[in-house]
Amino acid sequence: MRCFGWRVDSFTPSERKYVLIVAPHTSNWDFVIGRLAFWTKSLPARFMIKKEFFRFPVGGLLKALGGLPVERGTGGGRAVEEAVRLLQTHDAMALILTPEGTRRRNPHWKKGFYYIAQAAQIPLYVGYVDYKKKECRIVGRMPVTGDLAADSRYLLEAYADVTARYPAQFALPEWRGGAEKRKP
Repeated sequence: MRCFGWRVDSFTPSERKYVLIVAPHTSNWDFVIGRLAFWTKSLPARFMIKKEFFRFPVGGLLKALGGLPVERGTGGGRAVEEAVRLLQTHDAMALILTPEGTRRRNPHWKKGFYYIAQAAQIPLYVGYVDYKKKECRIVGRMPVTGDLAADSRYLLEAYADVTARYPAQFALPEWRGGAEKRKP
């Protein structure tokens, strides 16, 4: 990472299990840079990615890198339930998610990251890949009180000055339907 001018923040969560969301996600390079950052910290990182990517020859590589196939668009919280089950079966795991759900501009972020942390009763951390600063950083721990609309103010502050690889494709979250409350 240093050879290419990138810095990786030294902060590492003290918990053995947590969810980490990383944004912006506007390029496939975000994954490459983020994965390298996790290797430099020797963190037990796993990530969820749509199951369509798990075909030969890429599927084996994705699994070796920590990929977990997920069926998108099924609704009903199955991906959340599967993630919680995986977290419960591991002693240590950093589950990395990109809540935008796409590399295109999307102000309607997926909310599963929040519900996974809430249901698994583990911390939720916020991180970024900033192309202007050439920095990968875990900003800190986001509150998970059950009121997503209120807790998401943390996201707005954390990502306010972050520069995506393709800035026009990054949008801060806008939650549909007003106040979001859900019990685990």
